[in-house]
Amino acid sequence: MTGAAYSSHDSTRLTVSTGLFAPAWLPPGGRDNGLRATSWAPIADLPAQHVDTVLDALRQANVPAHAAPAPRPVRVVTPDRRRPPEPKWRLRVGSTSYARAEDLLMRLLRTLDD
Repeated sequence: MTGAAYSSHDSTRLTVSTGLFAPAWLPPGGRDNGLRATSWAPIADLPAQHVDTVLDALRQANVPAHAAPAPRPVRVVTPDRRRPPEPKWRLRVGSTSYARAEDLLMRLLRTLDD
């Protein structure tokens, strides 16, 4: 089943993959912005706190997108026993909208704090 979640920024409905019948393009635990595409291309890895903001902005620009937790390395190696980096979310956009998404992301990500 697919559930619904609401963005913290407005009443935008984001689809959340929660079960066996989620759309094929939406990995388990992933979210999309409600727009569909026939093919997808990975464009960025984002911190979890920026996922909803980015999906909202891409939806407003009519760019299909979805994000899911990025695959983690088999073993995280960190020098001097520092904390491993926070997990990222892999953002994918509709292939035909890649250039538009890239332009929007370049502008948007400059304004977001890490």
